[in-house]
Amino acid sequence: MRSPKPNLRKMNRNTPVLLVLAGSFNPPHMAHLRMLELARETLRQDSWHVVGGIISPVHDDYKKQKKSLIEYNHRRAMVELAVQGTWIKCSNWEGNQATWSTTIQLLEALQEQGRLEHKGPNLVTKLICGADLLDSFNIQGLWQSQDIEKILANHGLIVARRPGSHPEEAIFNHGICYQYRDNIKLAYEPVVNDVSSTVLRKMVSRNTSIRYLAPDPVCEYVRANRLYLANK
Repeated sequence: MRSPKPNLRKMNRNTPVLLVLAGSFNPPHMAHLRMLELARETLRQDSWHVVGGIISPVHDDYKKQKKSLIEYNHRRAMVELAVQGTWIKCSNWEGNQATWSTTIQLLEALQEQGRLEHKGPNLVTKLICGADLLDSFNIQGLWQSQDIEKILANHGLIVARRPGSHPEEAIFNHGICYQYRDNIKLAYEPVVNDVSSTVLRKMVSRNTSIRYLAPDPVCEYVRANRLYLANK
């Protein structure tokens, strides 16, 4: 039997929180790790109890929407290398499904796993995202309204602000976001970091080093497996 879904309005800051960062990770880089650290620090400053962080690479089926996506096994391996020796773990839950999962399905599944692992029946997963995800909520037909409401009501968001982003405006302009605005935490990054997987792939394809933009083991994995090369 599933545990009852939490209502964030009834939570206190002793509620165990498991942070979740979902995406392609094609490849994973320092800014991904920084987003988790920033989210943890933001919640800690507000006295929330963070028990861990999870990176979840998207299923291979997402390649139908994103042609540049390489095989899941490579992306999972790189994430596992990236998080070695840290407080963050790589989840293979989505990769093991028959097809790609919605964000709410992922959050609910990882929450159930987290409650068993941490022996915390009240543990809640919170989604880390950039301000661009908030903007995407306003794109007609991209999200199911009931999924957005479940994410915000039962889990909550930690939004990493990026240069030029206006998350407050996106929250104000979206009815469900505004309704659950207290469940959206904005994390302010004092250091501008524009690293992206797209740029790293292009750099590799042009024989340019990506060291110190991605963890060393990831850089070595990309080199050893000849990933992202224009002509393999």
